Amino acid sequence: MRTVIWLAGTAISLGLACGIPGVQARGPHIPDQIRTEQNYAVRSTDLSSLPSLMQSSVSASVGQDIPTYFVRGRRFGLLALNAQHRLAVKFTSTGIKLHRGSACWKLGLRSYGYGDELRRVAPVLPYAKLNRVEYRRGVLTEWYVNGPAGLEQGFTLTEPPGRAHGRPLTITLAMAGDLTAALEPGGTGLGLIDRTGKPELRYTGLTAHDAAGRTLRTWLEVHGQQLSVQVAGSGAVYPLTIDPFVQQAELTASDGATQDELGWSVAISGSTVVVGAPGFNSNSSQGSAYVFVKPANGWTTMTQTAKLTASDGALADWFGSSVAISGSTVVVGAFGATIGSNRSQGAAYVFVKPASGWTNMTESAKLTDGNGVAGEEFGYSVATNSNAVLVGAPGATVGSNTFEGAGYVFVKPTSGWATTSAPEAQLTASDGAAGDSFGSSVAISGTTAVAGQPNINSYQGAAYVFVQPPSGWTTKAETAKLTASDGRTGDEFGFSVSMSGNTIVAGARNAKVGANVGQGAAYVYVMPSGGWETTSAFTAKLSAGNRAHFNFGTSVTISGNLIVAGVPTASITQYQAGTAYVFIKPVSGWTTTTKFNAKLLASDGKSGNQFGKSVAVSFGTIVAGAPYHRVGSTFEQGAAYIF
Repeated sequence: MRTVIWLAGTAISLGLACGIPGVQARGPHIPDQIRTEQNYAVRSTDLSSLPSLMQSSVSASVGQDIPTYFVRGRRFGLLALNAQHRLAVKFTSTGIKLHRGSACWKLGLRSYGYGDELRRVAPVLPYAKLNRVEYRRGVLTEWYVNGPAGLEQGFTLTEPPGRAHGRPLTITLAMAGDLTAALEPGGTGLGLIDRTGKPELRYTGLTAHDAAGRTLRTWLEVHGQQLSVQVAGSGAVYPLTIDPFVQQAELTASDGATQDELGWSVAISGSTVVVGAPGFNSNSSQGSAYVFVKPANGWTTMTQTAKLTASDGALADWFGSSVAISGSTVVVGAFGATIGSNRSQGAAYVFVKPASGWTNMTESAKLTDGNGVAGEEFGYSVATNSNAVLVGAPGATVGSNTFEGAGYVFVKPTSGWATTSAPEAQLTASDGAAGDSFGSSVAISGTTAVAGQPNINSYQGAAYVFVQPPSGWTTKAETAKLTASDGRTGDEFGFSVSMSGNTIVAGARNAKVGANVGQGAAYVYVMPSGGWETTSAFTAKLSAGNRAHFNFGTSVTISGNLIVAGVPTASITQYQAGTAYVFIKPVSGWTTTTKFNAKLLASDGKSGNQFGKSVAVSFGTIVAGAPYHRVGSTFEQGAAYIF
């Protein structure tokens, strides 16, 4: 449940998410742009789950236009239904009631203030308008908004509830019903268990941060049937906000080991996620990749559906350092693979889903560069649209220029993918030079490919767009070169790239934002009406405001109207625990902004995890990798998270 508190024009937001362990509600379903927020959903006899959050203004505005989200009067009070998530929420004068079969869990506001000086609240009748419910109590208004993502809870205070004197802001809520709350380690979540001791729900994801990006200490306390939300806000810079997305599931490998680095790379297509673990195999970095398929009842914390390996895998291949998926085709890069006598020439492996579904398997085809050299690192980046595979080789020699880099296009034969060392086309930059590392990042959408070249022009960076000729892919110069008009030496523009339809996003992980050198940004380019053309005029520049952490845009991804940028070195909760920022395209189109719609964090994030090193999105479902995450006592085993 997301809680937003306004104090005399400043805001504190608390994110509290609920979910059923082992059972995940249907993932967010938005037509290409918007997806789940906190969900409470809908049949009066079925409380299903409370999964993930979505940016509140989007859900609220959409819910205002769709009558099925409207709140209706009933004999007992008010009723909100949300069919997508199978929950019924009843509003009475004393609070809300959530129903699941014959079970009921109740939650009601009781008091607020600082420390032990709490103001009691009296029961009041709820007031409804369209998809919004309010409990009006003078200076305090408790409100709920129903929308396609679910139900959001919030509080508005027109003035501070007294003097803090160093004490935490406290909000108390009474709990009742058939489920018992058990505080989880760290005090940031609750496990809700039934009378037999079986976990039924999780109430988790409590975080708060201020306008400077500093995370505030937040915790929950349970005293019998009373839940207390605590926020230590001393010295905070207002307004204070919360992450409006919460984790739905954590993906790990059943055979994970130390330094596997699962999550170094991630990719998603529909209901299938691929996660690379390039360090796999007893620390020898032979590597593997794991396929996770969403269960029928939705994403849940789980281990893999299938494991992908190379039939000729060897020491230091780094298989899984890059992954891509489109439909039933998965591509896995192994930039360290030895080809012939050429160490680190690299390879890319294609896997096609069997008719019976994904299973443990080796490749359907192996792709290499027949003219490759040692150190080419072919497979450092990969992309696919099912019918074509684009492979980046930032160490490729072009002419006499070592490490200039190149991209290689392989087109699927009519008979299906087959092992080959003969790419259809070699893509290079017309102004490339030694050491530019063209192909450090690649993306492909339809007949358009893009490749990042972060080292060009003293590491200012660039991205190159290639449009497939009518006769098919062939070796050619770029159609357009994209740079940033405010670019600087060392920005590394093009360190990451992503493409969806006619929109390209390029990460410049060291770009200057305001006075913050090296903070990083993501640049958005929308194809002009006449087609792609060389330009430094970006459509929008996205960043995270005056946050003092660095390397925003280390990873970027776009799907429809949703862009996600990873910041693996961010120290929001702990040192380099990492984060990722979500941006939703405004109705008027992409525009330069420092205001993100959501910030993603791992619920079990730890120092050095580097969550956000890799990100991917498909139809609103977001995947973020944390390759250095400790699983139990296993260091750097890694994990991926679904939002």
